[in-house]
This record gives sequence, C-alpha cells and structure tokens, in this order.
Amino acid sequence: MNRAEISRSTKESSKEWIEKFPKVAAMERDPRGLPIPANVSRDSKNGKPFFAITNLIQEIELFCSQKCAVTGTLLNVEDVWFITTPDLAFVPFGLLLDAPMCGEAKDFTLRVCPYFGVRNYDRLSDTQAKAMAPKLSDASSGKRYETPAEFVAVKVTGFQGEPTAEGMRYIPSRHYASIEFWEERNCLRVIDGKGVRAEIAQGLEKALTTCPPAQWPNWATMSLDGSLNGRWPWAQPEMKELLLQEARKFA
Repeated sequence: MNRAEISRSTKESSKEWIEKFPKVAAMERDPRGLPIPANVSRDSKNGKPFFAITNLIQEIELFCSQKCAVTGTLLNVEDVWFITTPDLAFVPFGLLLDAPMCGEAKDFTLRVCPYFGVRNYDRLSDTQAKAMAPKLSDASSGKRYETPAEFVAVKVTGFQGEPTAEGMRYIPSRHYASIEFWEERNCLRVIDGKGVRAEIAQGLEKALTTCPPAQWPNWATMSLDGSLNGRWPWAQPEMKELLLQEARKFA
C-alpha cells in the first residue's frame, strides 16, 4: 500500500475507534496508523516504537502518576484493570506481568488485539495489525504468535509494583472487584461479589497442592489478606522515587 492508501485506511478505521474507544482514538499512532501504547520502548535514534517491549522507567512514571499504561490517561480507582492468565490471577504467589490500565484499554486489548496491552511479543502480527486498521496490506511480514487459550481481566482494589531484571511485576490485592474470562476476543464470563471469593478459594486450594505455605514469598499472604486494599502507588509520596531507584539498577 502507498502512503495515501494507508492514510485513507487509518481514517476509516479510526471512525470506529472514535465511536467505541475514544481514548484509544486520541493516542499517537505509528506510520501504519496503529495507536502506540504509552509505556512502550522506542528506538533511541529514530523514536520508532517497539510494541511489545515496555520501557520500565516510563511504566513506573505512568502508574505512579495514576495513569493508564496504554492510553496514558488518568486512572479512576474504580476502573483499574490488569490482563493476565488464570494461573497468575488466582494463586497467592502469582505475579502479574502487565501494567495496570483503564477499562477502555482493557476492552480494546481483549476485543481487538490481545497483545496491544500485553507484553512478551516482539511485534504485532499482520492479523493483529489488520484488526486495528482493516485495510492494511495482506502481505505476510513475519512470525505468527499463538494466543493463550484464555485471558483473565481483573479489576483490582489496590496493588503494588516490583521492578525486576525482566521488567515490572505486580502484586494485586486478590480482593478483586470483578473478574472477566475472555476467549477469542469474547467475554465469556463475568464474576462479581461472592463469585470472586469462590475463584480465589479455588486458587488457594490449588496453591496448597503445589507449594506449601512455608515456601510462599512474603508478599503472597499480603495479596490475600486485604492489606493491599486501597493501596495505590500514586497515593504514596515516596513510592515513585523508590521504584525508579530500583529500576535503574536494571537499566
């Protein structure tokens, strides 16, 4: 496709974004017209975004400023989500890998492109790119990546972040406000209230069969006992600098 065709395609597809995902529609886009998540790394020379590689420092800056990792917009404490998988969401010692985002970014990620807000993939596949800009070229341009059978989106009531050599890791309060189960871009189940406690109880039972509590990390109990409820990094004045200092060790 020439630049005029790409531009035309982008304008046409953006009409749907404006209607359904206004925060995503307002985001900066790459030359193909694809929105660029706020926490991605960029080439230091030309600024080209690496869609699946997050910038650790930028990620900390965002969530410590109460901003969505994807859209860069202000997070409402009643609308803070993580996208993960069942094995990490429900066992006490499961660390979440992907940054907190708003509900709109969560919906866009799971309905349009599962790897838009999820790390560990080095590029968008052609299928994913076309989902966001439908008239982009059909030409194959690289690897295909298998989507996990099931994603889980959890609305949290608090969390804390831990920088590591592999990137940020997140400890959520497992007193989730809501749980959504997604497959193939469809939300199959939504669980609230007592159903959340039942899911966590099942996760705890599974954890006890795989690892005795004496071997759990110190923060595992904290993720279950409610002590993270209402705990937000942006509400702790010294947290941002502490996390940045730790993150710079891995830079």
